Amino acid sequence: MDLGGGYSKPTLVQKARRIYGRLTFKGKVFFGILSLLILYMIFPSWRSSSSKDPQLEHDLRYFENYSNSASTTISSKQLNSLSDLLNYSPHVSKVDLKYMSLPPLLDSNNKFPHYRNGGNMLLSRNSDHVRLVRDSARQTGYLFSDMTISNDDLSAFEIDVGFKIHGQQDRANMIGDGMAIWLTTEQLKGGDVFGIQSNFNGLGLFLDTYKNYNGKHNRHAFPYLSIQRNKGYDGYYDKGKDGINTQIGGCSLHKIYNTGSDKPTKLKITYVRQAGVFEVLLDEKGQGEWRTCYRKENVDLDGLFPVGRPLYLGVSAETGELHHNVDLYSIDVKTFRKTDGEQIAEIDSLAQGLTIVDSIDDTDQNQQNAERGESLQSRRRKNRKSLNRLRRQEKVLKQRDREKYQSEHGFVGWFFSIVWSIIKIIFYIVLLLVAAYAGVIAFRVYRENQRKKNIGGIL
Repeated sequence: MDLGGGYSKPTLVQKARRIYGRLTFKGKVFFGILSLLILYMIFPSWRSSSSKDPQLEHDLRYFENYSNSASTTISSKQLNSLSDLLNYSPHVSKVDLKYMSLPPLLDSNNKFPHYRNGGNMLLSRNSDHVRLVRDSARQTGYLFSDMTISNDDLSAFEIDVGFKIHGQQDRANMIGDGMAIWLTTEQLKGGDVFGIQSNFNGLGLFLDTYKNYNGKHNRHAFPYLSIQRNKGYDGYYDKGKDGINTQIGGCSLHKIYNTGSDKPTKLKITYVRQAGVFEVLLDEKGQGEWRTCYRKENVDLDGLFPVGRPLYLGVSAETGELHHNVDLYSIDVKTFRKTDGEQIAEIDSLAQGLTIVDSIDDTDQNQQNAERGESLQSRRRKNRKSLNRLRRQEKVLKQRDREKYQSEHGFVGWFFSIVWSIIKIIFYIVLLLVAAYAGVIAFRVYRENQRKKNIGGIL
C-alpha cells in the first residue's frame, strides 16, 4: 500500500524548472545574459575562430599575384636605402596604386583623371608635364587626389614625384618661393603656404627655394627641403622664419634649380609604419643617382601622419616677388606587403634571400677573386655593412622600448595595453555584478517558495 499518496521527491531538473518558472521577466533576461557571458568566457576560441574577413581574403589573393621571385640577385649599388630593400626583397610584394598615377594628365573631358586642380596652372593636351606655376610673380597652382590612400596601404608605401624647377634667373638665391608635397586628411584649398591653406592636418614636404630668415638655426643652404607635421593649427608654419622652429628635419637641395638635365628631378618618400622608418631620397638629374636627403627611425605612430586616417595626396607650388617655373611630370604611388599579404612589421628579415654582388655580370671576376684568396662570401659581407647597421639600430631601438614601456611599439603600445587592461577589468566587474544580481533574484525566489510551503504546512 502506498501511504505517501503517490508523492515522490522532485529531481534537481524539476527544481530548476520551478525556480525558472517563478522568475520575473527581468530575472529571465538577466539569467539569459549571464549564461551567454559565461559561455563566452569559457569558450574563448569562439572569439578567434570567427569567419575570415572577405576583404582580407581579397587582399591576400591580390598581393599573391604580385609576388617577387623566391631569390633575387642584385648589385651592391642597388641596395643603398629602405626603398631598395622593399623593391628588391623576395619577401615583399608591391602594388602600384593606379588611381594615384600621373600621367595620364588629361582625360577625354580635358580634366585630370585622378586629381582636382586649382590656381594658375598651365597645361596643353600634347604636353608631358603640367606647369603648376610659371616664371612670373605671385602665382599659385595645386593638385589634390580625388581618392585617399587607405590606412592599410599606408602601412608601407612609397611616393615618387618627378618635377622640374627652372627659370631665366641664373642666380639660385634670386628665385622663389618653391613647391610642396602634401599627405593630409582632407583635400586642401588655396592659401599662403606654398599655395595651400596653413591649417592642414598631416605631413608637408616643403621644397623652399627662397631663404626668408637668416637666424643662427637657419644656416643651411637654399633651396631646402623642410619636413613639417601640422595637426590642423592655423598659422602653425611660420613662413617668415622658413618653419625652422617646427620642422621635423630636412636637407639642402643644392642642384634642383636649372639642373641642365633633360630628365625631371625625382623625389621619393618611403615609409614603413610598424618598423617606424621614414626616408626621403633625391635624384637631382633624374639619372637614377639617388642620395639620402632625410632618414628617421623609431618614428612615433602619430609623429608623421594622423593615426588610422586615410590620406589625400597633393602637390602645390607658389611664387612671390621672385619666381621660377615649377613643372610636374609624374606621380607614382606604391604600397608594400609581405608575400603572404600581411603588413610588414619589421625590416630585419627582408634581406634574406638576396644575393648581393659587385655587379650582375661579375661571374668571371668572382672566380678571379676566389683564386686570389678573396671569397665571394667576404665581399658580400662588406657590401652588407650598411644593412647590418640598419638592423642593429632597429633592434637596439626596439629593445629600449621594451625595457622602458614593456612594448616594442614604444609609448603608444604601452598606452593602448593599459587601455585594454582597463577595459577588461571593467568587463569583469560588470560580469560579477550581473552574476550577483542573478544570485540575489534566485535567492529571493527560493526564499518566497519556502515561505509559501511553511504557510501551507501550518494551514
